[in-house]
Amino acid sequence: MLAIALAVWELFSAAIERQLAGLDIHGAPSRARRRTLLPLLRTTLLCVIVAIAGLTILSQIGVSIAPLLAGAGVVGLAVGFGSQALVKDVITGLFILVEDQVAVGDVVDLGKEHKGVIEAISVRTIRLRDQAGAVHTVPFSEVTSVKNMTKDFAYAVARISVAYREDTDRVIEILRQVCDELNADTELRPWILDPFDYQGIDSLDESSVALVLRVRTVAGKQFIVGRALNRLIKIAFEKHGIAMRDPAPMALGSPTTSQVTAAPDSRAQTESLLPARRTA
Repeated sequence: MLAIALAVWELFSAAIERQLAGLDIHGAPSRARRRTLLPLLRTTLLCVIVAIAGLTILSQIGVSIAPLLAGAGVVGLAVGFGSQALVKDVITGLFILVEDQVAVGDVVDLGKEHKGVIEAISVRTIRLRDQAGAVHTVPFSEVTSVKNMTKDFAYAVARISVAYREDTDRVIEILRQVCDELNADTELRPWILDPFDYQGIDSLDESSVALVLRVRTVAGKQFIVGRALNRLIKIAFEKHGIAMRDPAPMALGSPTTSQVTAAPDSRAQTESLLPARRTA
């Protein structure tokens, strides 16, 4: 029986290893999903095979397995009550994986400063590596929300500040030319789905106007495309002499204290024009 169990395990393990070897971590979503689920399937199969083989061997050597099964049920119940966090980790992780919220290779933000690339997913934890190289091991029970930045598609967002004196329509035309140049890059073109998505004027402050531009990209490539976009915008603005900010702040809204102090006393001027009051 032991030989049969080992043969079954080697057969399934070799099949899973062949599948994993043929998958690219940055490939299609179906490949990422298989890379996530196959290691979990291998672990589950190992547990099942060990349990069945152990019980069968005990039965063959004359050991009654009925009390063992009953005892295992009691122990399982006790462990379930005593390890509620573990049970919560497993159940939450099961729903996250079944709903395909994350996969190995995704760039995610799990909250509580847990942000990075998923390197591995176990039965109860997610292991990810942040931009500084630190590894975060996050139990599924601590995952209250999942922000996946590599799902389906993404946007490279550029928030550009220009001075008030600049012609906004001229700036938009320059940005359109920049996006055309970005889309003409043979290395970046396969990752760009929509090269120009102008969102309009986002905000005004004392010295500049903020414009928002988006480029729709393949999931996971928004960071590379965004850096290239920022570089081209800087070059274009230097070429056309576009100022990013006004040297002196603009007055927006209510007058400042200095403006009120410098203004003439309007009340005194008004009272001087009124007729003198009669006295009794």
